[in-house]
Amino acid sequence: MKFNKAIFVLASAMLLASCGGGNSSTPSTSSATTPVESSSSTQSEPAQTSEESTEPAQSETSEGGESTPVVPSSSSSEPAPHEGPYFPEDHKVKIEFMSNSSYGDNIDSYIKAFNQIEPGIEIVNTKESASYQGVIDKVIEGIPVNNYPDIVMGYPDAIEQIMEVGKVLKLDDYINNKDYGWSEDDLADIIETYMEEGRSYPRKGTWSVPFSKSTEAMFYNKDVLVGLDLSDVAPTLNGNGIVTVPYIENLTWEELFGKLAPAIVAHNDLLPAEKKILKDSDKYTKAVFGYDSDDNLFITLAEQYGYGYTSIDEYGEGKLDFVNEGMKGLMKTFNKAKNDGYLITKATSNGGNYTNYSFTAEAALFTIGSTGGMKYQVCDKFETAVAPIPQAAGKDRKVINQGPSLALLNHSDSDRALASWLFTKFLLNEENSLDWAVNTGYLPIRYSVAESKRYQDVIKEGLDEDVHSLGHLQALASQYIGNSTYVGDALFASPVFKGSAEARTQVGSLVTTILGLETSKCTDEAIDAAFQTAYDNTLKQMK
Repeated sequence: MKFNKAIFVLASAMLLASCGGGNSSTPSTSSATTPVESSSSTQSEPAQTSEESTEPAQSETSEGGESTPVVPSSSSSEPAPHEGPYFPEDHKVKIEFMSNSSYGDNIDSYIKAFNQIEPGIEIVNTKESASYQGVIDKVIEGIPVNNYPDIVMGYPDAIEQIMEVGKVLKLDDYINNKDYGWSEDDLADIIETYMEEGRSYPRKGTWSVPFSKSTEAMFYNKDVLVGLDLSDVAPTLNGNGIVTVPYIENLTWEELFGKLAPAIVAHNDLLPAEKKILKDSDKYTKAVFGYDSDDNLFITLAEQYGYGYTSIDEYGEGKLDFVNEGMKGLMKTFNKAKNDGYLITKATSNGGNYTNYSFTAEAALFTIGSTGGMKYQVCDKFETAVAPIPQAAGKDRKVINQGPSLALLNHSDSDRALASWLFTKFLLNEENSLDWAVNTGYLPIRYSVAESKRYQDVIKEGLDEDVHSLGHLQALASQYIGNSTYVGDALFASPVFKGSAEARTQVGSLVTTILGLETSKCTDEAIDAAFQTAYDNTLKQMK
């Protein structure tokens, strides 16, 4: 059985009916059980009314001038037993789900299963060919003419841009509702790091929920590296000059650039042309180590070493912390590594190519890339293995939290808001979370999925596949980054605020600029100037 193929049929409507529940089978836009609050509200907490109220929902005018329903939450009272769907066929509501088109067909299959439970909810799955940021840009462009979806996939920095125009729904009253929210078991089951990301926005509360989560991993040429004897140039490396799997799995940046990379280059120089382990390429840059993302490199280093990147101050405002001597010193170290042939990044490689191209061309032996793009690390020339990324010596392991989340957008219509939440909850239940993790290669968002016998069996099946296959690589990756202990302890997310997306862009440009300098020109003055430019450009977007 293939690791990256479907492994089970979606559960029947009866089995999945736990996503349903409610007090009325014929809701209306004036239903007093559906909370609707958006990021445009001037209040920091949802408006409350008496739970005994039976009056229709009233409305208030938001900052954007739209009428936003203000309704009581049912989270504080026990719901009556629910029978049947919230939206039967004679009470239709239509919503739109918009995402990057990569896995649009998977979403179609979930919509079909969901409609067995909620026949009255019509879901239009809009599959955009743009990047995730491109999807968000399209949403923002459509807001002035009321042409935007109900559910959107996006990174938190991008979702914050929609918050700026007041169209993101706050989710706490949906999540905590005793009728149609998540149970205590659900809340305990979803990996806390992912939930925390949804609360990392400038406004108090939960504004997004995890969906397609990924991180970065280190991919390496197992055929060359495991058992590589470097004792001729570095007899004390790893105790005896031999590279082993445990050695690779516990690399620090200090060990990589101080011992391993210099030894590999020196050893390679001694080999005849036909036996080189770092091969010349007409198209791709040669280096020991590649890192695909210039911005992730900076942000991850700042977290690993504890030097600071961004934060939220006591007033809830974004703060830029990345201009510090620690990060300046690291950038000088990485400049030297790049000029010594030890390191390339996407922006500093020939033609701005992702470093996996150098890796699969055998011009690099390591590359760090997203676990969401593992297919680009597979090569029929050698076996690709996977390990955690290098860490700061003596520090706790840290690796960046990546991948889009789901946000619900406000149309001032409580039916659409509830329908959107019901489908979101359905997507994230245990059965569908398992299906998504298995069929897309994204990380499990639930502890129960990561630890389930089924998921572990799929890993075992993948390990039995051909070593040059994607399924085999996905299985290897899951051993390291798919387990809940690693994810829970190592993952980090940066705070989101107005200008945080620009901060990411600017520190990426900073890395590109400094790594592009010749060693003799990588002076303190040049580094100071690059940091100041990044700071100033980000600050402009925060005002």
